[in-house]
Amino acid sequence: MKKTLYIECTSGISGDMVLGAYLDLGISPDFLKAELDKLGVSGYRIEVEKTSRYGIAGTRCHVILVDAAGHHHDGEHGHHSHAHGDPAPGYDEGAAHHHHHRSYKDIVALIEGSTLDGVVKDTALAIFARVAQAEAKVHQVPVEEVHFHEVGAVDSIVDIVGSAICHHALGAELTWGSAVNVGSGTVRCAHGILPVPAPATAEILAGSDFATYGKHINGEAATPTGVAILAELATYQADRPAFAVDAIGYGFGGRDFGILNALRIFKGHTTGASDDRVTVIDTNVDDMTGEMAGYAMERLLGAGALDVFYTPIQMKKNRPGIRITVLANAADVVKLEHILLTETTTIGIRKYEAERLCMARRFEKRQTPLGEVTYKICDYQDIHRETPEYEDLRRVAQETGLSLGEVVRQIG
Repeated sequence: MKKTLYIECTSGISGDMVLGAYLDLGISPDFLKAELDKLGVSGYRIEVEKTSRYGIAGTRCHVILVDAAGHHHDGEHGHHSHAHGDPAPGYDEGAAHHHHHRSYKDIVALIEGSTLDGVVKDTALAIFARVAQAEAKVHQVPVEEVHFHEVGAVDSIVDIVGSAICHHALGAELTWGSAVNVGSGTVRCAHGILPVPAPATAEILAGSDFATYGKHINGEAATPTGVAILAELATYQADRPAFAVDAIGYGFGGRDFGILNALRIFKGHTTGASDDRVTVIDTNVDDMTGEMAGYAMERLLGAGALDVFYTPIQMKKNRPGIRITVLANAADVVKLEHILLTETTTIGIRKYEAERLCMARRFEKRQTPLGEVTYKICDYQDIHRETPEYEDLRRVAQETGLSLGEVVRQIG
């Protein structure tokens, strides 16, 4: 059984809609605010409103920005205006703007220097990388030269880091996403009138597997921040996959398009044994220390890898090396690749999809002649298996002074 999310984007997607849907699923606003405080960013406040649209109850999350003079801003800053009040970060051409700016490097340093959990940092950095790379390509500048308007940057930081915080707080093991309704028509921005989806949004979606369409909405329905969050957290699935739904969160956007302007996130769990697909990431190295290998494994597992293992191999010029193999959900591949490229000495990676069959599993505490021990119980069709957990066997051996083999024999 796996905790599962399905993000439905029939009304588009933006950063504030994602936060609203997560909060509607039960994430505490106080918890979110306390985690965001770890960034050390000021000049904003979060307003969370339980409300109703078209007879449907949900949550509106609005990031209110306050500049040094105490003026409030409603998100009309950045590359172009947003249908959902979610300002898009963008490349700044400098001369015509009077706000201070944050570079992409500044934002990376801010997140890396925070006290947020490592997995939250990795996810937030991967989302920001998608936005920065898209802006760099659209404006034909190096990623290092991408700058974010100060007000828009704060809004995007809160939306992106907040979404990473909420996502991991829910403990989702599988996350799927629908096709994205990007809206239709045109949008007015700092560079003039542009077609929908705006260039950065289109570029992010072009680098993902997500299908898009424009229907029922005249205007911009999907923002760069929103689609970057979706592309990083979820795997595209045209139809909602089979899983038991436990709750549904509605995150409302800021405009009325004449239809329900809400992002829906279904939260649930898979049932029974499952056939699913994973991505296998492989690389060979022959010039990395054991300490580096150990640390790389910690980072990979901490960032959501399903499994990591090392295999001794013989490489060119008779050099002993190791083959690093990572099993991952598709949604985690980009950030795991980034960790491999930064934490190991590899200069290339192989990856491919593989089918996987998993037995249904559960854990049960039982009393034994040597005390309480946790058993892992696995079932598939007519196959049944029960195994005591090693950590409990180890603990009992240490507490009783018996050998591990004797503990196994007595517990059976």
